[in-house]
Amino acid sequence: MLKRVCYAITRFFGRLTYRVYAVLGLLLLMVVVLFTVFPQLPTGFHTALFVTQVLNIPVKPQAWFTQTPVREEITFQRADAEGQADIYYIPDGKRRAALLVFLGANAAGRDDRDVVNFGNALARAGYVPMFSWSPTMGLQNNVDPAEVENLVWAFQHLHRQDYVDPDRIGMAGFSVGGSFIMVAAADPRIRDDVTFVNAFGAYYDARDFFVQIASSTKRSGDTLEHWDVDRLTRRVFVNELIEVAPTAEERDILARRFVDNAQVTQAELDGLSGTADLSRRLLDGTDPQEAERLLNEMPPDFLEELDGISPRNHIDNYRNRLLIMHDIGDPLIPVGESRRLVDSLESQGRPDWRYTETEIFEHVRPDADLQLWPLVKGAAKLYAHMYGVLRMAG
Repeated sequence: MLKRVCYAITRFFGRLTYRVYAVLGLLLLMVVVLFTVFPQLPTGFHTALFVTQVLNIPVKPQAWFTQTPVREEITFQRADAEGQADIYYIPDGKRRAALLVFLGANAAGRDDRDVVNFGNALARAGYVPMFSWSPTMGLQNNVDPAEVENLVWAFQHLHRQDYVDPDRIGMAGFSVGGSFIMVAAADPRIRDDVTFVNAFGAYYDARDFFVQIASSTKRSGDTLEHWDVDRLTRRVFVNELIEVAPTAEERDILARRFVDNAQVTQAELDGLSGTADLSRRLLDGTDPQEAERLLNEMPPDFLEELDGISPRNHIDNYRNRLLIMHDIGDPLIPVGESRRLVDSLESQGRPDWRYTETEIFEHVRPDADLQLWPLVKGAAKLYAHMYGVLRMAG
């Protein structure tokens, strides 16, 4: 009797196992057919995995379905020296789409948790991301116009790699880095090879942005509103205006007053030259009209550098798809900067661009503390935006 029962149980589970395998096989076949008939489905799947990976969501399933990337520290040739970068890739010998990433001023380091997570998430989603590092902008908290040229060299290096598809290379920048990426992508040496540009939290016009910082105002449409300038934004502004002072003694006076908050005598302030005194008055703060007048009296080479790193002055040279993102509550670079860029694109009638505003980031970090529904809405916006980016990697 016991033998018959055991046999019946074994037969039942054998049939059940067969049915489970049959159902799983059928489901797998259906997935293959759906992914073949609807090629956008794999991109949608990887986009969903990417969004859950980069946002503050407890469940992160991307690693369940993808291979583990390798991070490699590299050097590349620049015009004046060697550049430093990190590349993330899946070591399987396949050619993939690539993305040159620049984090800009006050940038997190190469071992920052969010940076590493972002690099791995991009690699798992089908890209070869290359993070170009700037010792001047990342470590010294200033704006270095030479980095535009360095980004051109970095792109050319990425373009030559054997594991990169040269016909599918984009550029992505965050904060000030977004503005620099847009300027570099307009360079005639690479613009025809840049598939797309993604700029997150960038400024539009460096001159006007400096005026806004000096006057503690931000643009909202055609009006100006009060702006409590973030300390990191002001630090970069202070460093830039100190550097333009012509003598070491004057730079020391300005640094003691505006960096160290130390005592400076009236005699020292009265002894500042024309350019150094202009910097002092801008750093002291004034109204928008006076700030604009003072800035326009600065040395021509300084103003030329500001114009050179302004996306506003390079829009006519774009040959690529432009993807723009900005967080509505961005404290470092107000959202009005990206809105002005969008207004310019609309006035030109450019068809190949997309703009997304979010509320789920602190500047460009996914650190916003939100309730469930705002987080879901923000994640949906990020999904729609990133689908357009990851589709190019599929």
